[in-house]
Amino acid sequence: MNENISPHSSSSSFVPIEEHHIQDAIQVINEAKEFNPNLLDYITKSTPSASNDKKYHVISVFGSQSTGKSTLLNRLFNTNFDVMDETRRQQTTKGIWMAYAPTVSNTKHLKSQNENIFVMDVEGTDGRERGEDQDFERKAALFALSTSEILIINVWETQIGLYQGANMGLLKTVFEVNLTLFGKAKLNKSNNHKVLLLFVIRDHIGVTPKENLASTVTQDLINMWDNLNKPNELSHMKFEDFFDISFHTLGHKVLQPENFANDVQLLGDRVINKDNAEYLFKPQYHHEIPIDGWTLYAENCWDQIDNNKDLDLPTQQILVAKFKCDEILSNVYEEFLLKFNEQHLIKIPKLNEKLTDDIDYEDLGLSFIDLKNDVLENFDVSASRYNQSIYEQKRITLIGKLNDKFKEIFEAYAQYLLGNTIKLFTNVLNSGKRNLPGKNFQDGVVSLSNKYTQEYSKALKFLSLGGELDTTGYEDKLNKQVEELISKQQLIELNNTINKSVKKVNNGLVKAITFELGDLKDDTWDTILNKFNQLTKEVLSKYESSTDEYDFGLGTSDKLNNLAIESFKFKSWVNFYDSIHKYILKDGLINILQDRFDDKFRYDDNGLPKLYENSTELESSFEKAKKFSLQILPILTRAKLSNGKDIKPEYDIFNKHLKQKYTTINETEQVQASYTDSEDEDEEISSDSFSIIVNEEEKQLVLNKFKREVDAKFVETKRSIIQHVTQIPYYIYLIILVLGWNEFMAILRNPLFFTLLILLGGAVYVMYLLNLLKPAMAVGQRMLDEALDIAKQKLKEFVIDDPAQHGHNLNKISNKKSPTEEIELDDLNN
Repeated sequence: MNENISPHSSSSSFVPIEEHHIQDAIQVINEAKEFNPNLLDYITKSTPSASNDKKYHVISVFGSQSTGKSTLLNRLFNTNFDVMDETRRQQTTKGIWMAYAPTVSNTKHLKSQNENIFVMDVEGTDGRERGEDQDFERKAALFALSTSEILIINVWETQIGLYQGANMGLLKTVFEVNLTLFGKAKLNKSNNHKVLLLFVIRDHIGVTPKENLASTVTQDLINMWDNLNKPNELSHMKFEDFFDISFHTLGHKVLQPENFANDVQLLGDRVINKDNAEYLFKPQYHHEIPIDGWTLYAENCWDQIDNNKDLDLPTQQILVAKFKCDEILSNVYEEFLLKFNEQHLIKIPKLNEKLTDDIDYEDLGLSFIDLKNDVLENFDVSASRYNQSIYEQKRITLIGKLNDKFKEIFEAYAQYLLGNTIKLFTNVLNSGKRNLPGKNFQDGVVSLSNKYTQEYSKALKFLSLGGELDTTGYEDKLNKQVEELISKQQLIELNNTINKSVKKVNNGLVKAITFELGDLKDDTWDTILNKFNQLTKEVLSKYESSTDEYDFGLGTSDKLNNLAIESFKFKSWVNFYDSIHKYILKDGLINILQDRFDDKFRYDDNGLPKLYENSTELESSFEKAKKFSLQILPILTRAKLSNGKDIKPEYDIFNKHLKQKYTTINETEQVQASYTDSEDEDEEISSDSFSIIVNEEEKQLVLNKFKREVDAKFVETKRSIIQHVTQIPYYIYLIILVLGWNEFMAILRNPLFFTLLILLGGAVYVMYLLNLLKPAMAVGQRMLDEALDIAKQKLKEFVIDDPAQHGHNLNKISNKKSPTEEIELDDLNN
């Protein structure tokens, strides 16, 4: 036989069940009233097909000790329950055992059956081993009655008519409690569930007919039921509403072995043969739940039965055990307090205290456990001699007191450890994303938080007395603070990411604006807007995880990510507006117009300086240049597309609510407005103002100033033309050539002068080929004019009719210094 399945029902250990020897039994409830959690595993391995349907039956046997209950079950259901040694009359079955019936003995010797049958063998009643303690046998009988379809009551023929011998007293108590616990379900008219009480009368020799015996038992049960203390709402219930009664007799096992075997087979026919007129299993007996549900039902029933205080009356021995265990508990606890205060209480660290040595939490936790185990060992030595249940109760009480005391020091260490962990986590978190493990911020903080929370949980586990002290609260507190720190850092990183993205868009936009301002066209603003949209789209594509969903790799929520995207777009439009007004100012606008005017007025299409021959040519060029310059004025004063529509941002960037909402990303969906009602009354800038770069008033000022500037240039250029027209006549140069012929010839004959002449002539020829003669002449003329102007000014200063000025000029000519200058020189020398 497998060692894992004890064949001895006297064993109280719960053992697992192997796949073979499935006819062996499993202990459902042991002597300590503990329900076996492995019951479902046993049933599943015994009959796998039964775990998912209702094709099963449960039969229990109940009766006095040593009346052959286990023998009957083994002969009828081919089970392997432990039976009594016939030479010694003592208790064999302890607790409640269950076994699967592989076959049922019958007259036709059939080896198979359509339905699975489970048999429960209940500890016998009125045994000398338990003595006066009838609590378990009452609870066991009630459990069997509440969970079985058929309750076999095993009695001797000689016990019929007796009260205690036939277990009538115990049945009465069980019926009362069963009615209290489960009777209310009968108020539902649709509930027709019953239990069959099958009285198996042993050693029936035939003198008294079975019918007479059945009549006696039936009358006793009905009388007993009528005298029950029923609840008011169940007082009308009859015995027949809860139970059916059936009887079967067996011959004497020793004196009539053949009759006994045949009677057992006849009983088997009633169990498996549905065509038998006395077939036992009826639909109303079944609980109508799958077998795995039955195990849960049975466990719940036992829990209700076992915790019913009416069935657990303390005796004087229990009262003595309570008193002595309390006394022992008090003594060992006082000894514990002395050691606890000496070894641990004085070493508790304070919050924010810097310890010179690191705490070894594993060693500290082991010292806690050692101290606790020493106390429990001292208690066990003295208290285990008394009532087992009271001893166990008081031991649990002592454990609770010890845990409460250790909890005080545990909380101090946990709080100290929490502060240090948060400090370390904050330092690493604030050091920047580069110092975090993982590919991105989200992976980094998850890895970092897991590291510190696991270290914290590990240290707490060492101090938790092997898990008896609850660490969940502190772990939750750490997780909450870590989440708050991560949330704050997420917002910081998210704002930094948005600001960097906005800066990137702004840099690209500034380049586009400055480039377009150098070559203004009708579609300039179309180009700038397209560039802006392209830049924003490129940034958004980096963080786009799916359609209309974005992920910054920070672990932030979709709601916060969407708010960040809105903030990015809003700030980008604000920067768009600021960049326009930064590079297109009122004064800068005049410079742009003047540069454009100069490009057209002073230079030709090839970029060469223009030389005007007459006033007509000058005036025509002036009008064209001015018109050319003023063509861009509408482009520079209003951001308007080529289709005539103004550029309008996606957001009202002048709205104070939106500014406050999108300036800095917060966890709240909207930021409450902080300005007062008086601020609300201030003049709001219209969203249409985005496209207005220079208003009409400023535009008119720019236009007037531009006209003044270009008019001055026109006058200056026209003056130079007039000076050129009033120059020396050409025939004078002919006269000079004739009169100075000898001098020219002298130059030609002189090698030095001739070389200079060749160089000068070559330079003139090169300028002619390059079409630079006119510009060179204009430059020379300009230099000559400037030299003449300076000479005239100096001559005017010299001959001016002002004695003081005249004296000053004479002093400058003679290099004499004024008294003031001499004093200043003296001061410098000193």
